[in-house]
Amino acid sequence: MSLTARRFTEKPSQRIAVPKLSKVTREEAERLPLLERMLLQEHQRHAYRLADIRRVADKLAALAPVIRAAQADGASIDIERVREGFASHRCGSGGRRVNAVVLASQDTLSTWRNPKAINAVAKALIKDGWRVVRADAEGSELSLDRVIFMHGSRAVQTSCTRQWTVEAIEAGHINAATDGRHPAADTGKPLNASAEALARTACAP
Repeated sequence: MSLTARRFTEKPSQRIAVPKLSKVTREEAERLPLLERMLLQEHQRHAYRLADIRRVADKLAALAPVIRAAQADGASIDIERVREGFASHRCGSGGRRVNAVVLASQDTLSTWRNPKAINAVAKALIKDGWRVVRADAEGSELSLDRVIFMHGSRAVQTSCTRQWTVEAIEAGHINAATDGRHPAADTGKPLNASAEALARTACAP
């Protein structure tokens, strides 16, 4: 059996049960007493969140070294935002499309004074050989940029400061060929001669 076939047939190593809820129509829910409606909504929210966690459980296990490195560098992962992203991405034109795991630092007033903590996940991914496949640097510099990294068939979405994005462009991690909306897309060519070699290395299984 091929590696790809085995990936789709293997069952998750971590069993996370999702509550089974009886189906209630909107009209039926509106006729329930207010307390029961509140409890029903909370059970539904809990079931949805457990489903999110189940989808990323094994992926998080594989990302453990990167997460440890980021936390050692000051990252405070926002656990409420950890989930599987909605959009799919691929490394190169012929790669298989996969959904990214969202790993972002907490976005609070205090973290704005600590860009090192905000950028720690991105820094750990770069150090581990991951490649930026999409960068969205929109809005003012007060907005955090969204960056997608890939390594083989794995993908991670995180947030970075605008300064990190600028430095990544200067270092060649983000270039004109990188998807998204970012300053490097206006250059018409990679900003670093080693960008193509870096891409080939990062996309290798």
